[in-house]
Amino acid sequence: MNLAELGTVGVVQFSSKTTIQYSSIVSRGATAGASMSAIPHPSRTLREIVGSSSTGAVLVGAPGSGRRAAFDEALENLRPAPPVIHLIGSAYAARIKHGVLSFMLAQVKENQLGTRHELVHALAELLGSEEGRTVVTLGSPDLIDDDSAAVLAQLAAMNKICLVVACERLGQLPADILALHRSGRLALVAVPNMDVRQTRLYLEKELGGPISMFAAAALWRLTLSNRDLLHQLVRELVANEKLARQGGYWVFVQGALNVGPAMRAHASRALDGLEVRQCELLGLLAYGGPVDLDCLYRVGMADTIGVLRTRGLITVSEKPKGEVRIKIPLMAHLLRDRVQEDQPENIDLTLSKLHVDAQAAKVMTEVNAMLELGNFEASVAVIEEYAEHGGYTADSWAKDSLCQMSILKAEVDALIILGRNGRAGSTIARAIETISAAVVEQPDDTRLIEARQMVSIMRARMALVDGRPALVEGLFYGDAPLRTIHSSADDDDERSSSLEGSTLGRGHATLWATEALQLGAMAVQAEAWAMSTTPEKAMGIVKHIRSDIEGLRNTGVLDQVLTSADCADIEISMLRVELLAGEWWESADTARKLADGTYENPRAITFGETVLGILDGLSGGSDTALGTLWPSFQQLSVTPETVQRTVVEAAVAFCLADQERGSEALEVLSRTQTVLERTTPMNFFTWASEVFASMTVAILDTPETAALRLNVMAERARRGGSRILEMNSLAMALRMGDADAAPRLIALDSERQGPVADCYVKLARSVLTVDAAMLAEALEQLIDLGQVIFAVEPGNALLAMLGHRERRRLGAVVARFRRIEDAAPIGEAELAQAEREEPMWMRELTKREAQIARRVIAGMSNAAIARLSGVSVRTVEGHLYQVYSKLHVRNRQELADLDGADRIAVSAQ
Repeated sequence: MNLAELGTVGVVQFSSKTTIQYSSIVSRGATAGASMSAIPHPSRTLREIVGSSSTGAVLVGAPGSGRRAAFDEALENLRPAPPVIHLIGSAYAARIKHGVLSFMLAQVKENQLGTRHELVHALAELLGSEEGRTVVTLGSPDLIDDDSAAVLAQLAAMNKICLVVACERLGQLPADILALHRSGRLALVAVPNMDVRQTRLYLEKELGGPISMFAAAALWRLTLSNRDLLHQLVRELVANEKLARQGGYWVFVQGALNVGPAMRAHASRALDGLEVRQCELLGLLAYGGPVDLDCLYRVGMADTIGVLRTRGLITVSEKPKGEVRIKIPLMAHLLRDRVQEDQPENIDLTLSKLHVDAQAAKVMTEVNAMLELGNFEASVAVIEEYAEHGGYTADSWAKDSLCQMSILKAEVDALIILGRNGRAGSTIARAIETISAAVVEQPDDTRLIEARQMVSIMRARMALVDGRPALVEGLFYGDAPLRTIHSSADDDDERSSSLEGSTLGRGHATLWATEALQLGAMAVQAEAWAMSTTPEKAMGIVKHIRSDIEGLRNTGVLDQVLTSADCADIEISMLRVELLAGEWWESADTARKLADGTYENPRAITFGETVLGILDGLSGGSDTALGTLWPSFQQLSVTPETVQRTVVEAAVAFCLADQERGSEALEVLSRTQTVLERTTPMNFFTWASEVFASMTVAILDTPETAALRLNVMAERARRGGSRILEMNSLAMALRMGDADAAPRLIALDSERQGPVADCYVKLARSVLTVDAAMLAEALEQLIDLGQVIFAVEPGNALLAMLGHRERRRLGAVVARFRRIEDAAPIGEAELAQAEREEPMWMRELTKREAQIARRVIAGMSNAAIARLSGVSVRTVEGHLYQVYSKLHVRNRQELADLDGADRIAVSAQ
């Protein structure tokens, strides 16, 4: 392995058994587009093995992970190309001596097969080639006879062939081949499943065009990145218009999956050879959702698990009780449709034995399937019908409170997405009444207590959605029926959510039933404080939560305390705190964690990607931001989002205006309802929407109009009780040239708001005293926090106060900290380059033309430039034609030569 070609994004570790593993190193300055796909692919390692004198390798990976693709890619550029023979085991071959080798043995003379020694040498002679060793691949190694395995192992040990074995796990290897691996002769190369970004690239190849992140994430989750499933599924989704073109991008349209015959045939093949009881269990899991392992033992179905697990159809969690579920979500969809069509006898009766409330389990399973497809309207309709027929009653809460809680959360989340906050609030209020009645009847039921606390957290979250953070502490304190304790720093046995005295109550702290509830409550409280007046205290809670979660992870019990969904909810809350507190570098790291698919939740992935785009826009990187947000912009045009759509539209309008595409910016801005035109609760995203709209107005109209809008925004933030958003708005108005915002900012410095607020006040003081050195210091400190927008154009009146020396230094700092396209850290040479003046030829071009010219010189293709800029290839070609005409060059090479000559001249001066 050539370590030089790994750069700074990956590292290869060799264990004692030559296992090759991959780990990601992502720098703090990584772009939103930087992906895990930058990690070296196993094909690189396999190319080294095949191209050397190594015995061979064992490719280990799940079905559909791309083991064959890795092999093909490894040999694609290998020169000279070695001869390749593909062998694959089968049930038939396993019953016959040398069965898998039969076609090769047919080419050997009969007198050479007297003994195994003669057979091996005959095959070695047959496989010899002037072009090099023959590469023999072996698939399904568990389905070959022992004699074939022994011959292949001996040929590899003699270095007569390079043996590449593909399997799911080492336990499938025959004894002789396993011994060869254990001796260190066969390297183990792990082929991981594609991550969400790799899946996106794969889908774009399949579809022949770019795809939105939500569409890619949804398909990634549905298929667990299985290439075979993706290949079939994509074609059917395009045929039934579930995947549709929108503005040049493939987007995921709401509605049922409606798969065709190919996918139904796949489901039938998956069931081939299974016994009736095994098929019955799959139907029960598809129709009623996951089941506790002890329930299967109770009804006598536990013996069916082994085969289903071996065939990769189900998975059993490692929680204390164990939970059995269908492994691939798409298979659950297919099997559920099959069950609903066939309606097997006694399925409801069996479900009632597996679930405390079978009807609630069926509803929850159906709703989860709809939410996986972004079908929010339909999921709300199903839950409302369920509520009319026995759901959310005191009896239903007492029967299975946690299942009821899951249904309630799904409904509330869907209503918020649809913008129906009023209905979401009343749904929570009704649930509180019915669950309180259930608690009165069964005060010692710990599951009811847990569900009641979960509803309390939901009510607090709803207060934040409505922009009323002051209610959060009152809501938690108001839960009098819950057992409470006095905070005590000396009592380690009492589990309290107390932090610095009392976190969630006036002098008292709720004794939360589980650690998951405690962490969730702390996250909500942190968000409430960040929205109101104490962002620094909120960041303290965030650090506390992260420390607790890391401790759970290090001790190996995280999955027993928090589900993946719990972790995603808490992570999103912490991200909102970081955004409100103005710590945007921290925000970018958290958003990237979500966007990379850490929690396997398509909505969390899309949310993280959107935040990265917004932060790019707020950091002056309009080109990168547009490349990230344009696909989301197209996806949201067919998705019932509200606040997220508004901020994305506003950000896209600003990026277009910044790139001198004023007419397109106006078109987008004209259909975007800004915060000033409607009554929307104050939060980071409503603030960002207005900031983007104001910056667009500053470009297309006047900075004075933009500053006026920001002052109105500041007033709304003040009335909403959010001091940090008021300061943010005034600081942006100051950036637009409104000097009157300076004294107002200083007046707000009445208590500790955190490092961002301190920088804002320093900005204001430097403007009032016309102190360029203080201004430069404040701007550098803001850059360190990720708020690069205050140190870059366009429309930045603060920069006019700086002298040439301060501006050069500030430019170097921006170059150091801005998320750059290649995600590589900037060294001293690059900093020196950033301080130089632009080449002379740049003055002949518009800003957009210069941007495209730089990317051409950097070696980017027209397609890559189009993707990053959010425009068509034809548009890039048009700009490039103008560049060539103005500079009197004929092609890319002459443009690069012109740039090089100009920079040499500048260097000589």
